[in-house]
Amino acid sequence: MGMKHRNRLFWLILLVAGVFLVYSTESPLPFTTRETVKAGIAQAWATTTHTVGNWLHGNSSADSASQTSSTSLASSTTSQATSRSASTPAGATPALNIVQGRHLKRTYYYHFDANLPQAEHTVFTNAVRAYNATGIVKLIPGQGKRSDNQITFSSYQKDMSQASLGTTELGEGGPTIIVETLGAQVTVINHARASLNLAYPSQSINAAVAMHELGHALGLDHSQSTDSVMYPVTRGVTQLSDGDIAGLKAIYAQ
Repeated sequence: MGMKHRNRLFWLILLVAGVFLVYSTESPLPFTTRETVKAGIAQAWATTTHTVGNWLHGNSSADSASQTSSTSLASSTTSQATSRSASTPAGATPALNIVQGRHLKRTYYYHFDANLPQAEHTVFTNAVRAYNATGIVKLIPGQGKRSDNQITFSSYQKDMSQASLGTTELGEGGPTIIVETLGAQVTVINHARASLNLAYPSQSINAAVAMHELGHALGLDHSQSTDSVMYPVTRGVTQLSDGDIAGLKAIYAQ
């Protein structure tokens, strides 16, 4: 095999390995590391599509997309919670950076992945009722249009037997923000996801984890308050705290 062919094979193997490490749920890389890299890739792609869109269509339209996710953990140790941002009201659960300064509509359409077990349907449906009861957001069953806020409820399998610090990943969730521009009109859309880790069904399929991951999908970050459903280590909390409600109001401008 010539040098050029060997070089091409080397780079192909490196590319495949990189894709596996970043996007596979079986990757040995920590979840937060994978999500940081994916967010960077998404941002680079968004910048590229924005530039190409402007070049093709002038200033008529442009899309920008990026994503962030967070994890609910079960552990015998204490995890570090995210610090409150300067824009978050005192005592309120902080917002994820990706939604800060965005004008999100309060109405969402939600649907379940086709292969989602019925037990997960139940815990997520109950979580939807709890968030709807606040009157801050309105979650409606259905697919919705591309221009609508959407939430997909799903599951995945990730064995944490090799995880460090004795932590177990029970779920993940977060927003995907799409910004559409038409002249001076700017529309912000959230296509979010909330998922439970079925590698540990006895721990992950419960109301507390579903509330936590749906909170991330709606834009809430981790809280330092042990009374919050957004505390990073699951404590079985199933009711939104005053801080959680204040955080939602801050995100949805109420």
